[in-house]
Amino acid sequence: MTGTSRAARVQSTPARPRHAVDTGYQRGEETRARIILAAIKCFGEFGFSGASTRDIANAAGVNAPALQYYFDNKEGVYKACIEYILELVLGQMGEAIELAEQVVADPNATDEQLIDAFCELQSRKGGFMEKSPEIEGWHMFMAREQAGLGPDAGFKVFHDRFSSRLAAVGSNIVTRLAGVEPDNEAMRVRAVCISTLGMAFRVMRRSVDCSMGWGTEPSPERNRMVREAVLEQTRYLLERTVRERKDAAK
Repeated sequence: MTGTSRAARVQSTPARPRHAVDTGYQRGEETRARIILAAIKCFGEFGFSGASTRDIANAAGVNAPALQYYFDNKEGVYKACIEYILELVLGQMGEAIELAEQVVADPNATDEQLIDAFCELQSRKGGFMEKSPEIEGWHMFMAREQAGLGPDAGFKVFHDRFSSRLAAVGSNIVTRLAGVEPDNEAMRVRAVCISTLGMAFRVMRRSVDCSMGWGTEPSPERNRMVREAVLEQTRYLLERTVRERKDAAK
């Protein structure tokens, strides 16, 4: 069945209880996914306030009531977008976060093990940005979300399941390497600075590409250079933190 006929079916079918199990289940899941992808593009382009449910429905090729059928309201659509992206992010980084948490929990972990765990997080983060699926508008969607321009419900989902864990493990590694208490503000700031190395290549892509004289086409070689530079700087700054601790102990 084509996308047009599915949209027509949504328009002509009376409302049914959500998640009904019938022969149309697969078509329903396909329609739901199509709405999410269209919503990511619309929210990325216009923001949460600027994107209407009609805009999203039109982009997805469905009628407006279909959004209420699957998501209740616009905030429900936004939250579904967050969960969709979150699953992709955790698929790339979840294992590295868990391993880093295990290293931090080990009181006998060496400096090198802690540094390696942090660097693996940086590598996985860079790998996700390089290999992320082609989802139109998702970079702008996440830029707006991280800037606090989305609804609180979406922020809480992403923060609780990913951002807070990543920030906590990074902070714990840096404070351990520095030999200070976990709540040391200066070292927590340092952890954020280190963990966001290379962020300009993602959130300021157009400006960076222009200043570097790069085109807009994806470049694996360019991505490799950025990732290697980030890892080099990450390791250098973490090793410097260790040296500072050892020098202070003399």
